[in-house]
Amino acid sequence: MRVPNTESASQRDGGSFRDPSGYVFRRGRRIYRAIDESCFQILRQLGEKGVLQRLTAEKLSVGTRFVDDVEETEALSAEHPSYDHFLEHDLISPITYPYEWSFSMLADAALHTLKLQETLVQSGYSLKDATAYNIQFVGGRPVFIDLSSIEQPQRLDVWFALGQFAQMFTFPLLLAYYHGWDFRSYFLGNINGRDIEQVARSFGRFEQWLPRSLLDVALPLIFHRKAEGKSTDGRAALQKPNKNSQAQLLNLHRLGGKIRKLANAYKPAGVWAEYTRTCSYDDQAEDAKKALVRQFLEIAKPKKVLDIGCNTGVYSYIAAELGSTVIAADGDHDAVEILHRRIGRQPANITPMVIDLSNPSPAIGYRNQERASFLDRLEVDCVLALALIHHLHVSGNLPIPAIRDLFYEMTGDYLVLEYVPRNDVMFQKLLKFRVDLYGKLTLESCRAVFAEKFTIVKEETIPNSPRTLILMQKRR
Repeated sequence: MRVPNTESASQRDGGSFRDPSGYVFRRGRRIYRAIDESCFQILRQLGEKGVLQRLTAEKLSVGTRFVDDVEETEALSAEHPSYDHFLEHDLISPITYPYEWSFSMLADAALHTLKLQETLVQSGYSLKDATAYNIQFVGGRPVFIDLSSIEQPQRLDVWFALGQFAQMFTFPLLLAYYHGWDFRSYFLGNINGRDIEQVARSFGRFEQWLPRSLLDVALPLIFHRKAEGKSTDGRAALQKPNKNSQAQLLNLHRLGGKIRKLANAYKPAGVWAEYTRTCSYDDQAEDAKKALVRQFLEIAKPKKVLDIGCNTGVYSYIAAELGSTVIAADGDHDAVEILHRRIGRQPANITPMVIDLSNPSPAIGYRNQERASFLDRLEVDCVLALALIHHLHVSGNLPIPAIRDLFYEMTGDYLVLEYVPRNDVMFQKLLKFRVDLYGKLTLESCRAVFAEKFTIVKEETIPNSPRTLILMQKRR
């Protein structure tokens, strides 16, 4: 028997309170879900039919087990007296949100949701909601985490969560591809996505009727306005039995084809996506830097690494090869897009994220606790800050002590810092249209500022380069 960790009380997840059938809570390093009788019966049926096992085997859903042991169930029920049934899920870390994903990440999450819905419909079940927050990425691949959102509806000819799917997936993908929207502005402005009226205004009257948006913007808008104008209660339609799922399956296939086409057509073109081909390193310097980063990581031996300013993930892969779980974050969307595609071809224990470190994802939602901030979700032993400090200092206008404090807050133990001097080619590019106010930034001054909160473990000049790599450890 696996006895619950009694050293820490249950902590309810801040984003798991809207579902009336249960909620997620954490106990130590274990993740549980309390579920009501109705949800328990549905999931038991799915287990008896082998559907749950299939979802897990095909990695459609997070690894999940029923808590069947009597003593363990009683212990959990004592802490959650309204519930008699519990699930335990595999721990997923880090948790990411759709406003931190690249284009193909959101597309992959959408396709994953559609595949899951198709699998459920073929067995007589359905997703009662289709929010993007029910998807997480593990090793670069999407996985579904909210088993309590599975229901057994009376009607299978339509998917009642289709409107939510559009708000969370179809609309942002269309707006990003055709109008250059970024997911941060789309989702942070409205945690549940934009409604059909808002999206229709963004497309305009003419574009709504183009083939690319007719079925997913124009027609839903007509149906929405027609439904709003009716005085009758439409809830009876939800209970009208219809077990013929063919129409729904055809629409799921159509949506899948559309999203795949958008993802395949998206072409990364960001400035920093080209950095590896335009940076100031020659081959010798780049090889030397890789060797030094590997050497520093072998000294630190971190279990979890944050590669902040990761670009296309060269050093994230080195950390992953050494056995670390890696968060690879960059403010350039297309750099993260390239990395995500690479992980699809070359799997690694890396989770990519689009993060602007000078303005990282805030805590949002109900009481600002529904979706935690980026910094509050970090649990890493080592931060890689390679070729980053000059960007934060010049472009982000952050003083060196503020950068030091930020890195100190993010890392649990080690920091690998790359110092870039003012005479470096890339530093000079940042100064091209700026007044040079950075004359006081030297290796000595940088070292002195960081030494107030870090101990310098090792320092090496990168051969054939003016740059310096420094391994530091937090002072306690």
